[in-house]
Amino acid sequence: MINSHLDQIVFIALPKRMERRIGNFQLRSDIELPVQVTGKEKITADNVTIEAIVAGMLTIIAYDRNHRNFDYYRDFVLAAQGNCIQELNTAAIAKEKQKDYPFAEELFLDVYHLLPQSASCINLASFYTSWSQNCKKEKDEKGEDFYLNKALHTLTDGLDAFGENEDILAELGSLHTYLGNLEEASEYLSRYLSVAGEGEKKQKLRKMYQDVKLQLDSDLEIRQAYDFMMLDEEDKALSVIEKFISKNPKLWHGWFIKGWALRKLQNYEDAEKALLRCLELGEMNPDIYNELSICALENGNRDLSKSYLNIAVEMDPENLTLLSNLAFLHLQDEEFDEAKEWLEKARLLAPSDSQLKYMMEEYTRKTGEDFGDLIQEEIVHNLNADNADTYSAKDASEDHECHCHEEGGCHCHDEKCSCTEEEKT
Repeated sequence: MINSHLDQIVFIALPKRMERRIGNFQLRSDIELPVQVTGKEKITADNVTIEAIVAGMLTIIAYDRNHRNFDYYRDFVLAAQGNCIQELNTAAIAKEKQKDYPFAEELFLDVYHLLPQSASCINLASFYTSWSQNCKKEKDEKGEDFYLNKALHTLTDGLDAFGENEDILAELGSLHTYLGNLEEASEYLSRYLSVAGEGEKKQKLRKMYQDVKLQLDSDLEIRQAYDFMMLDEEDKALSVIEKFISKNPKLWHGWFIKGWALRKLQNYEDAEKALLRCLELGEMNPDIYNELSICALENGNRDLSKSYLNIAVEMDPENLTLLSNLAFLHLQDEEFDEAKEWLEKARLLAPSDSQLKYMMEEYTRKTGEDFGDLIQEEIVHNLNADNADTYSAKDASEDHECHCHEEGGCHCHDEKCSCTEEEKT
């Protein structure tokens, strides 16, 4: 037995006297017949019915296509119940609507295996997609992924069986687009367009293909711009990203890289506008707020800079850069209670960090208060919970760099900081 559904099958042998023809089908005594039973039910004359035999055969047809008598059982079912495919398909749809997914699966498999064709292949795949969506509603992530994969495997197996079938190619292209697998979607949609006849469906999928290609090209531009940023070639990054924004004005990724590049070019006002555009488009993550904090500080608004950093820390409370930057600003403004709170939080994460030690020494020099050997948080104020939300992380991250916003020292904690010791003190 290769499937638990087959555990309810027992096999019986017919006496030779029962051999007969059913239409063009020859009933043979040398081939055992499967009978579906319930639990530990014993085989009796009462439960060996044609219905029980057909039910057993359908279970094998659904789940054991490699069974040595598969063809015989399929022919038996078709001979015994000539209209069974339509009946099975109707029953499968009804069971799916009732959310009896295991039973519906067997029925859809029966239809596909009894009469293999592209339509029954697509119906089976669509059923698995529906089952996956139900798992998503039930917050069953494993089930969601499992049945999506079954849908994909059903369709790819269908291509092996039926060749470059335009309907299956269309389903694969659409499903991969839905899943965000753009490379695969582009491949299958391109293959579909090369074999499909003209019509409304082809027009719709041609538009889908164009959108997928545009997004793939846009992703390439994002990667190119990011690479230029990593090479400190901000002008080249801006040139690439402006082209991206002209084609994708409602995607926040382009505006973020534009703001990042402008900030590094010290055009803080325009950088702030680009970064605020990210928020207007609905994207909020700690990197955006950190960049906004730098811009606000350079534009002379220290309170706003700290507010932006507060939001960033709420979203990423174990980010040492954000914590140390916030501690530095409070220390500069002689807001010692707040400074110590953030220093203690940072100390919990990196007690040996050199820049953190420097700020702790500055705190002690200005207040006369030493830090104890044991790290203890002293909560002075609570962050405004109204600013907290669930945020996504940006696709590209920047290596930490030193931001010496004012005279009086560097507040960078990174060991790669290029500031001299005089600048740090």
